[in-house]
Amino acid sequence: MKRRLIAVCGAAALLALGAGPTNSYTPGSRTQILSHNAFPDHGKFADRLDRTLAAGLPTAIEQDLAWVDGRSLLIHGPKAVGSDDPTLESYFIPKVKPIMEKALKEGNKGNWPLITLYLDIKNDPPEHLAAINKMLDKYDMWLTKAAKTPDITRVAPLEVGPMMVIVEDKQGDIKQKVFYDEVPIGGKIRVFGSAEKFDENPQQLPRDRKEEAVAMMVTRDPEQLVSKKADNYRRWFGVNWAFIEKGGQTKAGAWTRESEAKVKKFVDYGHRLGYFVSLYCLNGYTASEDQGWDKSYNFGSKDKVMPRWEAATRARADFISTDQVEDVAKVIKSVR
Repeated sequence: MKRRLIAVCGAAALLALGAGPTNSYTPGSRTQILSHNAFPDHGKFADRLDRTLAAGLPTAIEQDLAWVDGRSLLIHGPKAVGSDDPTLESYFIPKVKPIMEKALKEGNKGNWPLITLYLDIKNDPPEHLAAINKMLDKYDMWLTKAAKTPDITRVAPLEVGPMMVIVEDKQGDIKQKVFYDEVPIGGKIRVFGSAEKFDENPQQLPRDRKEEAVAMMVTRDPEQLVSKKADNYRRWFGVNWAFIEKGGQTKAGAWTRESEAKVKKFVDYGHRLGYFVSLYCLNGYTASEDQGWDKSYNFGSKDKVMPRWEAATRARADFISTDQVEDVAKVIKSVR
């Protein structure tokens, strides 16, 4: 009886301290938009981040960063530099700061992270990654973290904050060295990497045979692309749609059960290995609806892309990358 009373009093004390609901943010636990390139692009897309935040939280947001003349700029790559390119701190941070501060004040962790920030780092000299780390120091209280274990294969639970930062690890880059290896044992990992980006041209076909290389991607299964389980640093991967349908978005024909099964196969396989899974990039619009988006991701109409959005949601993909954030948000809500 005495032990029971102690347990009840302990629970009451936690409630009195404002303990929020538990958070079980794990692969497959929710499907989110990943807003593709949500930053201004030389006069275009200035409203994209605002539209994404208005579409609802939690959400994921892609920001492209390139290191140019000692500055980390929000641009598609170093060759795209312009005179008015913003930085993460001048553009992104002011827009999300009120959300982060409100979340921390309320302390309700049930749907954290509210924002998953995907930093698509276009070039990564050490000074660029150092600059990103220095910038993150200022917003450390916002960030989802995990303790660094002595063995990278020992995956520590996420200590969820209102924001989670992810990056994509390409072949031979140094992101793991900076964002994981240099963290001391027992320290906190606060930037999470991906399984090494999948080889989309294993035959090493030349550029003039790119279309042929893309068409061959559909013949590969997820087991051929990644075999290692997620670890304490590498926690997600992205799936090019050409692995699902021959030729990718622009060549896709009628939606089939076989293609839907392949979506589920990729997502389920990733989840079994412990990864969050992103499918990219799924758009469907006519010429009159075009807002200057990348044509290589266009299925051609909303009617054509709709079953793909629905299949990705049914498969419980963690992220659906798209430029049509409002439309995909509605699909996620309706299918869920």
